[in-house]
Amino acid sequence: MKKPIHYRRTLGARTLIGDPVVDREGNDIGRIEELMIDIATGRVAYAVLSFGGFLGFGDKLFAIPWSQLVVDESRKRFVIDVAKDRLQTAPGFDKDHWPDLGDLEYANGIYRHYGATPYWS
Repeated sequence: MKKPIHYRRTLGARTLIGDPVVDREGNDIGRIEELMIDIATGRVAYAVLSFGGFLGFGDKLFAIPWSQLVVDESRKRFVIDVAKDRLQTAPGFDKDHWPDLGDLEYANGIYRHYGATPYWS
């Protein structure tokens, strides 16, 4: 008897940039600005989420562990399992001053904030 073949779904990063992000209840949280790839492993290290601001001005950016996001393909959006107030207390940055997320101390802090297991562990 043949084993069933399980295909992995893949999407181009460009198709995900700009997609909205909602919480579990469907409330608007922000949008995906960038996907950051760990070039040594080829894994998505984190997504950059914009949050706040008006018409793209004053947006605060957040590094979100990829494991905290679920792609809702049918609605072309992401669902994040993090409360909005948790995002408001997250370490953020502005578009002109990105942190060095290659710094493991900083990266561990990001994953710890969201209660996520670092993908490199």
